[in-house]
Amino acid sequence: MTKQLTNWERSVRTIAEHSKDKKMTRKVDTYEYQDLADCIRMDQVPASEIAEIFTDKTYYAWYKKKYLDK
Repeated sequence: MTKQLTNWERSVRTIAEHSKDKKMTRKVDTYEYQDLADCIRMDQVPASEIAEIFTDKTYYAWYKKKYLDK
């Protein structure tokens, strides 16, 4: 059974899916992963910045596994 996503989660997933194949424009350091995820999940990061952040394929994979693939 898959989890029902909220409108906000669907929006983040859409932004992520559209960003994942773009050339990386921003690298996220591993020590920032959780803090950045918390800010994204509290809606403190603008959509344009989320799109840029998710061009880091390693971070996107981590975020997706932790928050979107449940």
